[in-house]
Amino acid sequence: MPKKTEGQVRDLDEKLDRIINRLDTIETVLANSQQSPELASVLADFKGGVSLYSEPLKAIKRLYDARKFMKAGEAEKDEVSRLIIQSLALRGPLNISQIERELRAARGSASRRIIRSRLKKLEEKGVVKVAEGWGHRYRLVE
Repeated sequence: MPKKTEGQVRDLDEKLDRIINRLDTIETVLANSQQSPELASVLADFKGGVSLYSEPLKAIKRLYDARKFMKAGEAEKDEVSRLIIQSLALRGPLNISQIERELRAARGSASRRIIRSRLKKLEEKGVVKVAEGWGHRYRLVE
């Protein structure tokens, strides 16, 4: 994806996130006021529609980031690292158990010890990092 397109996707994603945050605020105010419960319901549906556009944009961005790391070359030689990167690109932040299930489905076997080892190497190279929030999940670096 060219730099211009990447920037446009990132801008669009940021705008959609801001719209969703504003809709959350409006929905909260309407729900607390109890003056127009039907309007709050319509707003919730509208927010759901906006979210439908936001998730594919985030997936496209993750896939672009994964492609960037794959072109670096080392992941092509190491099947486990390549599959970890692909899983994180397609599914978003995952913990080690979730990554193990993805790898087991893709190649028939997976070892948490090996996955931890590869994640540590990928983290040192700046390919993945621990995601913020609850739990110990990994995500691709942007």
